[in-house]
Amino acid sequence: MDVFAHTLWAAVVYQKVPLKPRLWAAFGGVAPDLFSFGLLFVQNLFSGALRSGPPELASIPAYVFALYNITHSLVIFGLVVFALYFIRRRKWPWLIGGWGLHIVIDIFTHGREFFPTPFLWPFSTFTVDSFSWAEPWFMAVNYSALAVAYVVWYLRVRRRARPTV
Repeated sequence: MDVFAHTLWAAVVYQKVPLKPRLWAAFGGVAPDLFSFGLLFVQNLFSGALRSGPPELASIPAYVFALYNITHSLVIFGLVVFALYFIRRRKWPWLIGGWGLHIVIDIFTHGREFFPTPFLWPFSTFTVDSFSWAEPWFMAVNYSALAVAYVVWYLRVRRRARPTV
C-alpha cells in the first residue's frame, strides 16, 4: 500500500488515543517503508534520478532489500514487541501496532513480482501472491474506505462534543 494510506489507516485505528501518541502510531504505520526506501528516495532526489512509477528491480541497491526484509517481517516485529514489553516492565507497547498493521496490510496488497512481503523472514521466504496496491480499482476502494472511516470518526467526535440538554 502507498505510504500515505498506511499513515491514514494507522491514525484511524488509533483514533481513541490522544493526539501525540496517535501521531507516533501513524508514524509506525509508515516506518517500515520509510526505513527501507527512505535513504534510496533521498539519494535519488539529490542525484536527479527520481522517477515516477516503480523502478527496475536491478537498479535497487541490495541494502534496500535487506532493510525491507527486516521492516516487513512479523517475526522481527514480534521480537521488538516482546523486547519492549519486558523493557517497559510488562506493559504492552500498543503504539508500535502501526508497524504491525503495515505488515498485515502489505501481505495482502503486494504481488510476488514487485516487493512481496517477507512476513516470515528470516525463517521463511514464503510470501502471498496478491494483487498490487497500485491497481486503480484498489486505490479507489482503499481511499473510499478511508474516507468513510474518517467521516464516521468525525461524526463520533462531533456527537460526543454536543452538549446534553
